[in-house]
Amino acid sequence: MKTLRLFSFPAIAVLLLLLVIGQASAQSPVDLNWLHIKFWPEYDDPRLLVIIDGELANPESEIRIPIPLDAQLNAVATADNTGRLLTNEWKEEKGTDDTRILVMTPKHPIFRVEYYAPLAINGNERIIDFELPAGYVNVKTTTIEVLLPPSSKDIVMDPPADESGPTQDAAHLFQRALGEIKDQPIRQQITYLNPSGALTVPETNANTGALLQATPAPEQEPASPAKSPTTTSGINPWILLLGVAAVLLILGGIVGLWMTRDKEEPFESPSPPPSPRNKRKKKTSSKVPIQSASRNLDRFCRHCGKEFGPEDRFCRYCGAKRQSL
Repeated sequence: MKTLRLFSFPAIAVLLLLLVIGQASAQSPVDLNWLHIKFWPEYDDPRLLVIIDGELANPESEIRIPIPLDAQLNAVATADNTGRLLTNEWKEEKGTDDTRILVMTPKHPIFRVEYYAPLAINGNERIIDFELPAGYVNVKTTTIEVLLPPSSKDIVMDPPADESGPTQDAAHLFQRALGEIKDQPIRQQITYLNPSGALTVPETNANTGALLQATPAPEQEPASPAKSPTTTSGINPWILLLGVAAVLLILGGIVGLWMTRDKEEPFESPSPPPSPRNKRKKKTSSKVPIQSASRNLDRFCRHCGKEFGPEDRFCRYCGAKRQSL
């Protein structure tokens, strides 16, 4: 019995070690070429819009991103080679008491996670306190962007921004470069006053965010999309009828013009009167019968419409035989 206990103790220790190693490897931070985190409070919604863009250093790596418990996901996407954002599959894991863990394997290296979270408000003061804990990502280049409504004032950023200035719409834009991040958290605090509560862009009925709609978790049954009012994509029948009538009129005009040209007498330019000296010669000329006969022949080719010469019996252009009137 003692031998069995001595044997089982090393086996249990090895098993526990393997579990610890496996758990550590499963939660090891993912390597990113770059990471860009945007904070847009009171953008098109009174809440805080957070947009996290990044690029995997190793394609098809699994990435974990903590999000607040009360966050509303607005987009989980990946960008193809043309830069077009496509919906990407994802799932959630239970994190600490204050977070959920979003887990995704982007189909393409570039990915996006976008969500709305409640904005802490104390009277006219707005407070943002963000932290991405260490152990989730290691990044070569990290940047933070903050976009505040035009009505904001008394803005304080901790750590401070590197660049600031108004946008074209008079919104306040701040940027901060963090450089390389490895085994350390990413923190940013922002406080500002917005007495009017005005948004950066007009509030809409739906949360538009940056681009995409919210994506449900794979294990949940996705809600059927709301049907938009039916729009008529066909052509108005009156417009179609008028178009057909116009085409028929044009075709009728072309046919009528063609028939009229066929029935017209060949036009001959008037020739100067013969002089008395060669009048007798003109009457006995061998060309008189040909000119007289040409008056009974088509002037224009019935096949291609080209004009015949006085002595032509076949069309010089298409070879069709000249017909008599």
